[in-house]
Amino acid sequence: MKNYIHNINKCDIENNQILFYGLNGIIKISFFEKNIIHFDYIFEDIEIDPLLLKGRQLFCENEIKPFFDLYLEEIEDIYHIHFNELLIKIEKKLANISVYKNNILIHGGSLGNSDTVIPDYQLRCISSNNNTNLFGKFNFPLESNAHFYGLGDKGGIIERNNKIFRFFNKDSLGYDAETSDPLYKSIPFFIKEKDSNFTGFLFDECDIDYMDFGKESPFFYSVKINGGPFSYYLIDGEDYKDVLSRYYTITGKSIFPPLFSFGFLGSSMNYVESDDAQERIINYFNNIEKYNIPCEGMYVSSGYLKAKDGKRYAFLWNKEKFPDYEDFLNSLSNKGYNLIMNIKPGILTTHPWYDDLASKGYFIKDKFNKPYVEFYWGGNASLIDFSNKEAKAWWKEELKKQYLYHGSSGIWNDNNEFEIEDIEIPVSKIKSMLPNLMSQAAYESFEEVFPSKRAWNYSRSGNSGIQKYARTWSGDNCSDFKSLKYNQFQSISMSLSGLTFYGHDLGGFFGKRPSEELLIRSCESAVFQSRFVIHSWREDDIPTEPWTYKNALDKIRNLINAHYSFIPYIYNTAYQAVVSGKPVDRSLKLEFYNDLNCKVDDVNSMFGDDILKILYVNENEFVKSVYLPNSTNWYSKDGTFYEGGTSIEVFNELGDFKYFVREGSLIATTTPQKLKSSLFEKVFFTVYPIKEGFRDGSYFEDDGETKLKYKKYNLYNYRVYNNKVEFKLSINGNTLENREFIFLDPKGNLIRKINIKELEKGESITILL
Repeated sequence: MKNYIHNINKCDIENNQILFYGLNGIIKISFFEKNIIHFDYIFEDIEIDPLLLKGRQLFCENEIKPFFDLYLEEIEDIYHIHFNELLIKIEKKLANISVYKNNILIHGGSLGNSDTVIPDYQLRCISSNNNTNLFGKFNFPLESNAHFYGLGDKGGIIERNNKIFRFFNKDSLGYDAETSDPLYKSIPFFIKEKDSNFTGFLFDECDIDYMDFGKESPFFYSVKINGGPFSYYLIDGEDYKDVLSRYYTITGKSIFPPLFSFGFLGSSMNYVESDDAQERIINYFNNIEKYNIPCEGMYVSSGYLKAKDGKRYAFLWNKEKFPDYEDFLNSLSNKGYNLIMNIKPGILTTHPWYDDLASKGYFIKDKFNKPYVEFYWGGNASLIDFSNKEAKAWWKEELKKQYLYHGSSGIWNDNNEFEIEDIEIPVSKIKSMLPNLMSQAAYESFEEVFPSKRAWNYSRSGNSGIQKYARTWSGDNCSDFKSLKYNQFQSISMSLSGLTFYGHDLGGFFGKRPSEELLIRSCESAVFQSRFVIHSWREDDIPTEPWTYKNALDKIRNLINAHYSFIPYIYNTAYQAVVSGKPVDRSLKLEFYNDLNCKVDDVNSMFGDDILKILYVNENEFVKSVYLPNSTNWYSKDGTFYEGGTSIEVFNELGDFKYFVREGSLIATTTPQKLKSSLFEKVFFTVYPIKEGFRDGSYFEDDGETKLKYKKYNLYNYRVYNNKVEFKLSINGNTLENREFIFLDPKGNLIRKINIKELEKGESITILL
C-alpha cells in the first residue's frame, strides 16, 4: 500500500505550529528561534511504533525556543508562510514544500517535469496492510549547483554528491578510508550549499536505511526511512558555521574535555594482550621518561579483561596480569599519568555474571523475549540494553566501582556499534541510538563521582548528539598513506557533523608496521589536531611507538613538543568550538566559499580561525603547491608575508611541519610541558599585523578540569590593528600572579612583556608593533 499526503483542504495555526490537513494525513510544521523548522508528516492509516517515537526524542533533549510571529496567507493553490526572512510555500494538490531565502529556492520544489518519469510527491510511504515492512522515502529536487557535506564518519572527500551512504554503524577494522561504507558512526545531518546559501538538514529518525545524493537519479536526492516517524529539521544559517551552531541548539553542545586529553597519549592493543601486561605498561612510561617525551597517559585496551581462556569478561580484571589493579591504577595516577579504560557492551555467555544479568532483563531481547545472543569478540555474547533504565543504572555503578573510584581518569566506550541485523529484535529499531545511551551512562557516572570536573569520555560509535557525552576518533584505520590522506577529510566531515573532538590512530592501527616516513608524516599531521595518539595492533606483537625507528625518534619527539607548544592555541580553539559551535578543522572550500580557487579535495585545511595547516600525505612528497585563499593575507611559519590569492611552492623535509597564519591573528604558544593547567607561567603571543581594518579575538585559560559553569577561568579580549594590539581582561575567575604574557612579532622578535598582574584592574593595555 502506498501513502502520500495530498489535496490539502484545511489548515490551523496552533502557537508556533501550522497543521495542514489533506487526504491521507497531516503535515505539521513547527517553527523555532534561530530559523529552525521541523516538518512532520503524520499519516492517518499508519501507526508508528512507540519505540521509534521514543527514539526520536533522543535527538532533541534540549528545549528549543518556539517562534510565534508567523504570517500565513493563501494565494490560489499555494499556502505562503512568512518566517523571518524565509518564505515557505505548500502546494495544495501535491503537498510539496518549497523554502525560499531572499527569493532564492534553498529547499524543495517540484520534482521533474512532464517529460521525466520520477515521483511527484516529496514523501511516499509504503507498507503492507498491517504496517509491517513500513518505510518512507523522501525525494527532493536536486539542483546541478547544489553541494552536500556532512554525515559524520564517512570516507572519501568531504563532498557527498553522486554517492549513496548506508546508515548502519559497523565495526570496520582495516577499512578503506576513501571508499568503505558504512563506518562506525552515521550522523543523519548534512549541510547543503547552493548559490552561497547554507541550509542544514537533520533527520530525527533512528532507523534510516540510506541517503542518496544523486546516485539513483540526477533529478533528486533521497532519504529512505524504515518504520518512521517521517520528519526532518531544516536549519537556515548565514554560513555553514552558523548552521552548525543552530544544529547544536537541537542536539546539544559538545562536551569540553579536560586539558590533558589534548596532549600526547600512548596506546597499543599489544601492551595488555600478553601475560606481562603490567610490566609492559610500566616499561612504556619508563621509556617515555627515558626519552624525555611529554606524555599525559595511556588508552588501555581491553586485554586487561582477557582471561586464561582467551575471552574478555567485562569488568573482570585479569588478576594474574594485574594482581592489585586498584593499587596499579592509583600508582600511575599519582605519577601524573591518566588512564582511560576500554570497556565493551557485550557480555559473554560464559561470563560468571551472565545468568544473573539475564534474569534481571538487562540484555537486549529477541522476539521471544529471551536474551539475544550473537558472536562477539571470541564467543557468544549478549549486549547490554542501554534503553533499559535498570540496566543502564547497573552499568554506571560498575564503571564507578571498577575504574572511577580508584585512579582511572576516563572511560573508553569501544566496539559499541550494536550491529543488530535481525529486524525482528524490537530494540533493533533504535540501535543507532544505543551508542549514545552507553556513552551517556559513562558521562553520568563521571559526573556523579566528580561533579565539578569535566569528563574524559570516548566513544567509537554514535549518532547525532553523541558530542554531548564523548569525544571520538576514526577507528581502526590502516597503516598506509591512503588512510593518512583520507583521514584528514574525515576530520573535516566530522567537524561538519557536530563531532567536535576527534583524531586518528597515528601510523595506522591495522596492517603492517608503518614505514618510517609514514609514521613521521602521521605525527606531522597531529601537530594541529585535538588528539595526538599513536595507537596500533600488530600481529608480531611489536607496537608502534615514538622510538620504533631509531632515526625517527628525534623527529617524532620534536613534533610532540611542537604540539605541546601550540596547546594554548589548540585549547582555545577547543573552547571556542564548545561555546560558539565553530568547528575545529575547516575545509578551505567552505571557509572561503566565495574563492573559486579553493577546491573541495584540498587536503590542507584551517585549524581554528587562524592557522592554515599544510599536510604532506603522499609517499615521497616533499614539495607541494599551496594556494592561499584570497580574502585575507598570510604569514608563513618563518614570518614571511604573502598576499592572499597566490600559489607558492612549499618544501617540507621529513619531520618538519608547515603552516600559514591569517593576518590579524594573535597566536598563543608556550614552552612544551606536561599539562597540569593552562595557567602557564609564560604565554607567547605572536602578533600578525593586518593591512586594513582589524580583527577581534579572545584568549581563554583555566585549571584544565573545572566545568565552565563555575566560571573558574580567565578570559581576555583583544583587537589587532595594523600597528597595535589592544588587550584586556574581561573575566577573572582564577589566579593572575607570577606569570607573563610575552608579545612577539612574526619573526619572533620581542615586542613587549606584560606581568599579568597589570591586567588585574580590567583596563585595556595597548601594545605597539
